Amino acid sequence: MYNKILVALDLQDTPGCEATLQSLNAYITPDMEVELLSVLPGIQMPLVASYLPENIMQEALDSMRAELTQLAAANLPKELEVSIWVTAGKAPKRIVARARDIDADLILIRAMKHGRMEKMMMGSVTAKVVQAADCSVLVAR
Repeated sequence: MYNKILVALDLQDTPGCEATLQSLNAYITPDMEVELLSVLPGIQMPLVASYLPENIMQEALDSMRAELTQLAAANLPKELEVSIWVTAGKAPKRIVARARDIDADLILIRAMKHGRMEKMMMGSVTAKVVQAADCSVLVAR
């Protein structure tokens, strides 16, 4: 089946994160590797960064890492070895790049509900990941 799964989570949607991790349970095997990933958007833009304290980026990433750790502990089997990866940037690019870096067999990502105008203006992270990924992508609802 799958040996290495990358689970992309949007921490602004806690119920969605929990549902995504619950759906992962159907695919878990004893020797599987799972990595949880979350991307902090937009903070690295020079215009944005110039208004923020120097250490805000590291604090945000540390907070995200702690939240992913808590989500894993609450929603995944204790015996499953889970790694955590947090980063900043454009979510679709970071997700696809990380999947390549770790040679993931599968990306698990949640379908987000967007309005028609929002989809036309910026597109969907999920759709962009599906289009660009080298591996299979499972979209959870």
